[in-house]
Amino acid sequence: MMTFDLVLPTLVRTCEAQPGFSELLHACAVRDLRGRVRLVLAPGARQASADLDGLMGGLQQALQAQLGRYFAAPILTTARHDEAGRLAREVLQASRPWNNASYEDLATGHRMDVAPGRWRLLERRLSKEVWLDRAPPKPPWPLVQGAPPIVTFYSFKGGVGRTTALVSCAWQLAREGRRVAAIDLDLEAPGLGALLGAETDRGVIDAIVDHLATGNVDIDGLVAPAQALGAEDAARVDVLPAGRLGVGYVEKLARLDFAAVGPWETEAMTPVETALRALLRVIKKRLCPDAILLDARAGLHDLAGLSLHGLAHVDVLVSRASEQAHQGFDLTVQALGLRKPAAELRSVVVHSFAPPRSAPALRAEEREWMLQRSYESFDDYVYTAYAEDAPALEDETAAHFPWMISQDPDLERFASISTVKDKLLSEEYQALKRRIDALCRPEEPDGDDEEQE
Repeated sequence: MMTFDLVLPTLVRTCEAQPGFSELLHACAVRDLRGRVRLVLAPGARQASADLDGLMGGLQQALQAQLGRYFAAPILTTARHDEAGRLAREVLQASRPWNNASYEDLATGHRMDVAPGRWRLLERRLSKEVWLDRAPPKPPWPLVQGAPPIVTFYSFKGGVGRTTALVSCAWQLAREGRRVAAIDLDLEAPGLGALLGAETDRGVIDAIVDHLATGNVDIDGLVAPAQALGAEDAARVDVLPAGRLGVGYVEKLARLDFAAVGPWETEAMTPVETALRALLRVIKKRLCPDAILLDARAGLHDLAGLSLHGLAHVDVLVSRASEQAHQGFDLTVQALGLRKPAAELRSVVVHSFAPPRSAPALRAEEREWMLQRSYESFDDYVYTAYAEDAPALEDETAAHFPWMISQDPDLERFASISTVKDKLLSEEYQALKRRIDALCRPEEPDGDDEEQE
């Protein structure tokens, strides 16, 4: 039976076995929104028209037999001079090199890698592009001296203490005399503004929809101090809540299209990404923060992926020590590894809801489990380039090392964060904040530090 996972390897195997296929300059597989594949061929300089026609006829029959309804005929070629040829050339131009194209040899069961340079791929997706993209991320500005680091707090599962960790970090920075901008990007389940006692007339969602319509960003009425931290500290923490909840909020949320780019604009930013980058630049200029903290949406949401993979200089990955949570954590690390090589990855793992110190045996057991599983994820997807020089398991400066935050019933249910101040400023949270500080160190200037657009 043909399945989605088998389609592309079967396509490659069938094509590579066809006589004359090796003479092509390029072959481009196009997978549409329904998962069906089409094929575009660019002939080699010495490939005769008759030979190309014979190749295409044989390939079409073979692919229909192997892929069934997963294959969409006809095969297009750039050699034609009509509308179909123009479309083929546009598709080929929009596609990307498919450097890891491979298939399984049916006789031996071995993976067969094809010659590099010939195959290209164009995937059409409704969303999740930022989770699958392999291009290096480009934060709104380089992390150089004087530029505020953008730190994203992310968790695959909700309710694991992600926002609490952000609030603790913001509070500690404020107590050190540093200015902080805390932004609620959990637009579908907001809560940062209420937690920090910040009430505004408008919110992040208003800034986005305004930019979608006008191309401009205005933060008037968008920012409020974190009143819940007390007067002195609140003055140093500017909060940008998601927005005022109500039917009107849902109406604005319904306007957000995280995948609204043209069919061939594979390198284009979505309108929401463009709006968020513009908002961050205005915050940098108007509020002059020493750090910008993003509270990201949990799970595989497009906005979560954008916060984590597209905007942040530093990634804070919050997870519990459970098999369910680890599966999502493992996927998150895999996605990070696609875009950020080990030498450029600035991330810290938070082991939340750890057993208390009053249960040392259980605490040690869970710590060992979390440390080992976190290391395995980073070793599989990030440390591969290190080979024998991969970080040691107990290396506290390595990306995989989990920083423990003990479970505390008082932090799971409280009326005001002022009543749990000592808990939020505990030594465990201080250690986490020190690690985040270390990751926020400026990069060495390379003479090309213009703001990225």
